[in-house]
Amino acid sequence: MSLPRNQSAPEQANRLDQVGDKKRVLRFWQTARVGKMNSALEYMQFGGDHLRPLVFLTSIEYPAAPPWGFCIDAANAGFGVFSIRRPGFGASQPVSGVDQQAALIEAFLEEAGLKDIILISVGSANPVGARIALKSHRVALSVFANCVFNRDVMGEFRPAWFGRLLSQTLESRGGARISLGAIRQAGRQFGSQSFYQTCFQKSPGDVSYVKSFPREMAEAWEVASAISPETWQQELHQSLKGDPLLTDDLFGSIPCLAISGLETTDTWKSGFEAEARRLSIPVSYLTSGDILVPYQSGTELLGLLKNRVAA
Repeated sequence: MSLPRNQSAPEQANRLDQVGDKKRVLRFWQTARVGKMNSALEYMQFGGDHLRPLVFLTSIEYPAAPPWGFCIDAANAGFGVFSIRRPGFGASQPVSGVDQQAALIEAFLEEAGLKDIILISVGSANPVGARIALKSHRVALSVFANCVFNRDVMGEFRPAWFGRLLSQTLESRGGARISLGAIRQAGRQFGSQSFYQTCFQKSPGDVSYVKSFPREMAEAWEVASAISPETWQQELHQSLKGDPLLTDDLFGSIPCLAISGLETTDTWKSGFEAEARRLSIPVSYLTSGDILVPYQSGTELLGLLKNRVAA
């Protein structure tokens, strides 16, 4: 992990830090150089280094940090918040697949010297989070949020045209370019606020989050809409086409939890619960939100995590 030339590590900094005490009050994104290949990985840290790391692996739906208020509440509850933009997003360099993503993030955790981590994988980050959960000795609890696992969820997407765009992405590289171009055009034409409210319409909590945090959603759109067609296709393929890693009882001996929102559909709930049972993952529902459930129900999430840590 390298700092800029002639810059020493600031007092009270961990081994990744280039911001120093600013991270106590700002959600400041910075770029670490990680691993043997010195690969760029963009991350945000909020809170003192003495706090227990609460690490979010962000998703294609929302490659942004939790709101400032959540970060404050987390610090008061004893957690220091990290958000990691996975390879292909923002300043994070692309890699060739999900296993390489997991290896790079594991290197980040190692080089940062983090331990007793609570790792929250959101949406399309779940295949990466699953691999880290199985391998990393630094992760004490893995939380899978808005997770598909191995099931067909194409009929769950609203509106129907959005589901068709996702299906087109999975068919070919040309289809991925066309569908990503259509989404970019929709965002430019109607604005990111309208786009997100349309695509998150099945959850009143998700829509409420979009309206309540326009700055965060604008940032999420800026990062997500700038990805390459290759990253776009890779994200959807690893999330929606089934993961051969996910064999029966895979997490039977791994401390983990799968969360979803009560506002999601009954068909989503039944499939989610069936896959969690197959994989031996406990399930918990939060009150509000679906795609954005860990952010929209952040206070509940922190309470749930405190209870799990104390148990």
